Amino acid sequence: MRKTQNPKALRFKSTSIVSLGPLLSFFILCAITTVASAQFTVERSPWLDSKAVTDDPINQTWIVKDAISNRSMKVELTVEGLNPRKPVHLLIQDDKLLQLQPQRRYTRICVEPEYMMYSDRIFANPEIERDTMRLDPISVGLAVELEPIVFYPGTNEFFFSSIPTLEALLSFVEVNPTLDIAIQSAQCFDPGSGDSEMDSRDRARAVFEYLVSSGINPNRLAVESTDEVSGNSKAPETIEEAEATQRITVRVTNY
Repeated sequence: MRKTQNPKALRFKSTSIVSLGPLLSFFILCAITTVASAQFTVERSPWLDSKAVTDDPINQTWIVKDAISNRSMKVELTVEGLNPRKPVHLLIQDDKLLQLQPQRRYTRICVEPEYMMYSDRIFANPEIERDTMRLDPISVGLAVELEPIVFYPGTNEFFFSSIPTLEALLSFVEVNPTLDIAIQSAQCFDPGSGDSEMDSRDRARAVFEYLVSSGINPNRLAVESTDEVSGNSKAPETIEEAEATQRITVRVTNY
């Protein structure tokens, strides 16, 4: 659980700053504001830096199809980004026309019985009018890379933004009762070049424990880790690189 600061302590800090004098207080407050602002990065779609910059909503049609038969499917998506405050459950039948914001990133998750869990993250590209998501029927060996499952720094406690993905993974295992999976988190950079917070096996184990504590038989789950470093050897420098170090992959081992 996150700790909240004592209001009295906050008042004490503010009083101390003011007592240093108007000019010095101004510079200190500017520094505090700069540090605080640096913690929040506005995510921008890659194409926004092109000449075709626009703030107008983008009309885009989403379609879900069986990857083998190519038939359209009626499914429910869990979408983050449509509502900035909470995930939205969106019914897709044949096709669904949406108005998307160009500066926003969307996470889409789909759990459908007898199909591999679907998970991706997109920006609303104005050049894509029809975006087709394809669901693969479950088979042994299929794997899906889940959207970032983030932990509070230095702990095995999940950050609140990870909950929709964790709940979808739980649902995926529940609606397919003969399914066994392996949970894997690869180390994407050399820990010697930076602080990896938690090693790959710890992250995979935390997801394992979440599923078991939610009622899943541990015999259906396995925890795997890779000792090989994938990707760059240096520590992450951007949001995308930091998220990549916490990617969880789920692979079907029995069905």
